[in-house]
Amino acid sequence: MQTLTQDPMPCRTNREPLSLRFCEEYVKNLWILVLAGTMILSACGGGSSSGGVSQIPVSLAGNWQFNMAEQLNPDPTKPSFTGGLQGGFLLQTDGSVTGAAVYSITTQPPVGSGGSPTQCNGGTDQITGTITGQTVTLTAGSAGAQTFTFTGTLSLDGSTMTGSYTSTDGAGCGIAATQTWSAILVPPLTGPIQGSFHSTGGAAGLNEQDFLVSGSLSQGGNVGGANATVTGNLSFSNPATNLSDYPCFTVASVKGQISGNSVILQIIGTDGSNIGQIGPSAGSGLQTVTFDPTQNGYVLHSLAGAGYAVYATACGGGSLDSPADAGNICFALNSTTACQLPITLTPSALSFPSQTLGSPLTTQTITLANTYGSILSGLTLTLINNSGPGNFTETDTCGLAGIPSLGEPFVLAPQESCVVTIAFTPQQNCAAGIPLAQCLTATLTVTSPNNDAIFTLPITGGISPSAASAARLYFGTEGVSEVSRSQSLSFTDPSGRPAQALRNSSARPFQDEEHHAEID
Repeated sequence: MQTLTQDPMPCRTNREPLSLRFCEEYVKNLWILVLAGTMILSACGGGSSSGGVSQIPVSLAGNWQFNMAEQLNPDPTKPSFTGGLQGGFLLQTDGSVTGAAVYSITTQPPVGSGGSPTQCNGGTDQITGTITGQTVTLTAGSAGAQTFTFTGTLSLDGSTMTGSYTSTDGAGCGIAATQTWSAILVPPLTGPIQGSFHSTGGAAGLNEQDFLVSGSLSQGGNVGGANATVTGNLSFSNPATNLSDYPCFTVASVKGQISGNSVILQIIGTDGSNIGQIGPSAGSGLQTVTFDPTQNGYVLHSLAGAGYAVYATACGGGSLDSPADAGNICFALNSTTACQLPITLTPSALSFPSQTLGSPLTTQTITLANTYGSILSGLTLTLINNSGPGNFTETDTCGLAGIPSLGEPFVLAPQESCVVTIAFTPQQNCAAGIPLAQCLTATLTVTSPNNDAIFTLPITGGISPSAASAARLYFGTEGVSEVSRSQSLSFTDPSGRPAQALRNSSARPFQDEEHHAEID
């Protein structure tokens, strides 16, 4: 049987010893290979005592939205509070953390006192702290205000923090027991936007209309303050027509700030004047506008009440607290689907030129499109004449195989569209006190049960100030001194003002050898 033994002198062959210099080089190269292998294994985590998982360094630098649990004072005879830190920016240098955040504290009255919650304190808190691995310690407070001490853990991906905090009562707002807190990292509000204004009312009369918006936003750098600047532009130019459906303005710039996920932007016209606002400020009546994640990406939107106000001269002017137009917004960042309307009506309004009573029909068309990602079923179209029957009529190609829907439910596949035709001929005079140019109105309504949504489109038309009921009179050929057979010509004046008959300035009757009169 053959036996394998280890030769303590590898630097030889069966025939003769190798040279001493060759042996030294052999041993040197062997040690280099062993060392390199050890380093490779170590880099791959093979030498780690934590199961081969290497630690990825994370940072607290960025914009954070804080959420602090409601506080109840352990002594029910003393006030408690809600609120605390809201949003702000943090900076990190090695393990040291600095920054600032907006805070707001509302005092809750003692149980059974019958009092109401009151705003106790608010402003900006300076933040200092440390981070060691994933462990975070923060202290927030300003002179004369409550001081908060946070301890918590940063997630492995650096996107969230959770933990507990305690507070001191530096402003009489109430002392809280230890409670929980959390914070979410808000990404920069930078990139192209696509969405809409949804009008909910105002002097401009745009109620329940949707106007497509595109543009871009850019967030300024993080300097460790309570907010960062946001600038950008808005455009209401419809890509399909290259025209604007929004009567207040076509393009504008915006400038404001973001703190946590809360955003306030001034809308600035092409002449440099303020023509509107997105997000609330004192006395504006606007509701919070936030930058939040959704299943289809991040959106800047208002969830309750009006999020924007526009007081541009072009649509009626007004002021921030009494704007010409106000409503909800939804802007998708770096995405065209997160705020996409399931239905679009192009154009978003119709305006017919003034016509005479009983004149021939004039028509305009609207394209109704399904921009949703799935089939929309049970859609219905309804036209309501607001000023009286018969002024406006509707037909469409939305029914099965392009036939008129006639008020019955119909279906649109994704990206499918149909054409709605509106015809106008005035059938009665304007109501007293209403301008003739746009005195007759109607509303086209599209109901979508799939989305529990109703879309409306306003329609207006006017009446000419006065019009002859006969379009043409023709007098035949008569001899000298012969009197033509009389013909009547009636005029209608729907203005409501009294008419005055004028005397003929000539005593001589109108006679001629031949006369052909045509009045068009």
